[in-house]
Amino acid sequence: MDILCDQSCNMGYIYLYKNKKGIIENYDESTLITANQPVEVIENIYLKLNRLSWPGKKYIEALEDGDFIEEFQNDIDEDGYITGIELELNEERLQDLIENFKIATFELNGKQFYYAAFSSDEAVFDTNNYVYSFSEEEDAFVIVNRSEDRRFQINIGEGTSLSNRIAYVRAIIFNEDSPYDVDYLKQLKLYRSTDNF
Repeated sequence: MDILCDQSCNMGYIYLYKNKKGIIENYDESTLITANQPVEVIENIYLKLNRLSWPGKKYIEALEDGDFIEEFQNDIDEDGYITGIELELNEERLQDLIENFKIATFELNGKQFYYAAFSSDEAVFDTNNYVYSFSEEEDAFVIVNRSEDRRFQINIGEGTSLSNRIAYVRAIIFNEDSPYDVDYLKQLKLYRSTDNF
């Protein structure tokens, strides 16, 4: 998995699909964090997943319905799968991401699934989090935290206003029928902007 980090503006981007362009302009050569992230086997994940909210909506539907807004703008392919996550990425958050990133596997409904975590287990399996499928096939899901952080306050008259909660991506869950490639995700590479100095 490739992570771009431009700490001159505390921004980052996580590629969930392999970057087809190869070397990225204005970023130094990658720092290999892990060549082959070990795959942990998780038992009894059902208990953790059952504590999360499953609204029965696809991610794109929840986004279009205004259930939340993204931290910045995640890239979504034509089939509704997130291909990349744009996020605020200061040094502290980058270290947290690297320290807590893990790949795990478990069986669900007779199929082998993988779990890629971008936060600690406590943050991923927080009972306030939501799980959305990416497609009707239900071969991949995203776990998001619809935080108390809000953006885009809109006055609707008579002293009332609306604002959207920001959703932070905590993990993705996918099986081999999905477009996600576990071998790509297991290799964690960091690219830092050459404009940082």
